[in-house]
Amino acid sequence: MPFSTAVPVAAPPDRSTSPLRSLTALALVALLSLLVLLPAPALAEAPRSVSVTDTDTTGHVDPEILEGRLAEVDFRREVDLAVLVLDVTDYGFEESQDTALNDAVLAHARDAAPELLEPDGDHWADGTVIIALDPENRFVGTYAGEDVKLDDDGFEAVQDAMRDDAADGDFEGSLQAGADKYADLLDRPWWQHPATLVAGLVALGGAALTALSFVGLRRAARRRVDESLPRLKDVLATRRLTDAAARTLPADSVYAQAALADHETYREKIDEATQLRTRLPTSQERSWAWGLKGPERMLARDFEKVVIYLDDIDDDIIGTNDLLHRLGDWRGAWERELAPLQDSIDSIDSALEDGEDVSPEEAAAAADLREMGGDVAQEMQTLTTQLEADQIDPDSALRRLDTLTTELSAGVATLQRLRISHLAADDDEAEVMRDASWDADLAHEDQGYRSVRGRRHALDAAAASDISRSSDTFWHLSPLLWYSTWHKEADSDLEAHRNPSSSGGSTSGYSASSGGFSGAGSSSRF
Repeated sequence: MPFSTAVPVAAPPDRSTSPLRSLTALALVALLSLLVLLPAPALAEAPRSVSVTDTDTTGHVDPEILEGRLAEVDFRREVDLAVLVLDVTDYGFEESQDTALNDAVLAHARDAAPELLEPDGDHWADGTVIIALDPENRFVGTYAGEDVKLDDDGFEAVQDAMRDDAADGDFEGSLQAGADKYADLLDRPWWQHPATLVAGLVALGGAALTALSFVGLRRAARRRVDESLPRLKDVLATRRLTDAAARTLPADSVYAQAALADHETYREKIDEATQLRTRLPTSQERSWAWGLKGPERMLARDFEKVVIYLDDIDDDIIGTNDLLHRLGDWRGAWERELAPLQDSIDSIDSALEDGEDVSPEEAAAAADLREMGGDVAQEMQTLTTQLEADQIDPDSALRRLDTLTTELSAGVATLQRLRISHLAADDDEAEVMRDASWDADLAHEDQGYRSVRGRRHALDAAAASDISRSSDTFWHLSPLLWYSTWHKEADSDLEAHRNPSSSGGSTSGYSASSGGFSGAGSSSRF
């Protein structure tokens, strides 16, 4: 009777826990990487030769004693260690010259110690390590042959090791510290490098933090969904009221047109939220690992974002309808329209504070804005009183607020122009200050004003066919608040432009009189 052998089919992997398995593997790799950091014995090679040359006769070091101490320094290979104590001015170099020690050491080698140089004279001799010190002019330096040279950071590290003792007047201790540090760095195994230890610790810590962050991100994704679901339910429950408010907006109002545009977007976002909702599992269907995967977290963020928008915009549509008809909570909607201008009035003192570097023209423009701010505050109170007494229709009141905003914006634009003209020394500096407007725009957007006037202005700007006019027109809901932000950004950017950060550290290279010498090394001051 024939028989068959059933080949078992492997069960598909449980992908819901794959992020956890990846994190576990990452932690194991990080742990194993630390094992290679266990110290191993280093080769202990005494210097093949040690020479201490003190051309400075002030007796800062005892060459014989120092040679004996340096002969006990353990290198990982044989080197010829040369120590030079000199005065750069004895070689004709100025103390103010950053490359003075480099040039003096090279001059000494060419004149009195040619064994320190390669036969071609373009590099230091192979196997040679030079530690140099100028006690009088406060220089320390390190130089080496091509086969035993350090990188730039290594040379600087040796000088750093010498600096404290040299500053304290312990010049023998400084030279000893330099030799010890050079021996420690030369041919150091990669696994003994501090950066490797740090990398291993970072990898291990990173694995733990990554695991915790994934758990935190999972929790955040679930929280977003759990908080957004009831908000969406409320939005859907009030949808009829929102739609009715949109249908009954005054047809002749320019502000109603902005609210109608909002309603069109609202309807699109309702569909988007509904589609996203169908992709979300219920709380009973969600596995423990739901939210660990990137697509799941992105879905939660997208869902939260659209629900927040809907929850805000339906209130704005209803509020605009209430304001234009003076129904319901129309006073709350009116306060939202006043808020940007009120913030400008409140920020007048900080935005227009007098500084030391203010031109007479700026001072006059600032005074005009202060006076205008008082008028705007009085006008807002008058408009509120007239609305409550039914002495002005809401559309006209909103138009008047727009006019006040335009007038304040024009005053701010004048002040900005005068500020740039006064501070900028040339066209480049003026451009730097003008560019700061973009940063101010971004910061100002964070105010998050829910104003139908702002939305109406945005629609008008987007529909404008004259690009130059729309880009040249300065208009902000809260002009003085914007100016306060721009003032700080522009001053900071101008200062950075005038005083770019510069890096310090060791000085490498040699003067033109060195004939194109290409030896490795650098010096610095203590």
